[in-house]
Amino acid sequence: MKKWFILCCLFSLQSEAASISTYRIYLDSEHRQQKFMVRNRSAIEEKCDITFDYQAYLAGAEINVLSAEERMALSEPAEKRFRYSPRQFTLAPKSTQYIAFSYKRQINDEPAEYRTYVNIKCLPQGIQGLVGINLSPTIVHSVPLVIRTGKAKDLNANLIYSQIKQRENGISFRLEHQGSRSIFGDFNLVDANGEKVELLQKNVVLYPEMKYKDFSFNLSNATGENMKIVFQETGIESDKKRFSLPLEGEF
Repeated sequence: MKKWFILCCLFSLQSEAASISTYRIYLDSEHRQQKFMVRNRSAIEEKCDITFDYQAYLAGAEINVLSAEERMALSEPAEKRFRYSPRQFTLAPKSTQYIAFSYKRQINDEPAEYRTYVNIKCLPQGIQGLVGINLSPTIVHSVPLVIRTGKAKDLNANLIYSQIKQRENGISFRLEHQGSRSIFGDFNLVDANGEKVELLQKNVVLYPEMKYKDFSFNLSNATGENMKIVFQETGIESDKKRFSLPLEGEF
């Protein structure tokens, strides 16, 4: 019973450990600084460090498995274009820490988008000594960092709906990406008056190398005529474009 109680405490500490305040970091010449918060919700001190990595994708949004060396090499072009602080820090119990990123201008930098992933690894301190066993939960948060150089108007993105299959109370389709920049947004079900009926999916991302991504939604809340599925761009880095897919018939 005592061992079971100790393990329960460990998993409870892990579930309350470091959390972050954002799911994406964006920098360009007009948005030069961004910071986000790392919060320690547990009663144990945590030591955190930051590393950078790259996640590559194939067409269809499949993950492209790369070696550690390949991921580091692909991350380097983005890393040359920002500064950050602090690089390491210790979180006291029930405390917070802000990490600041700033855009680093390069002379004659061509319009382009660069991406890396910020990995924040937080390791609770003193657990081994507390319970006398070799078990230490490690929390790693991975946050995409997107950097755009040059003028925003020189980068573009467009989405096209294809392979649409509408059925009773549901729909599936392919969203094809065209252009030189990533696109982020939410899928909403919208009625004939342009009012949002339901949030279908939040924080959707398509990177240029993905080419396309397949989606399927239940439309049980669709009632009436002239309804649409709308992809709405979100975030400070977007053009706030809307891409609509009209639904056929009456629900």
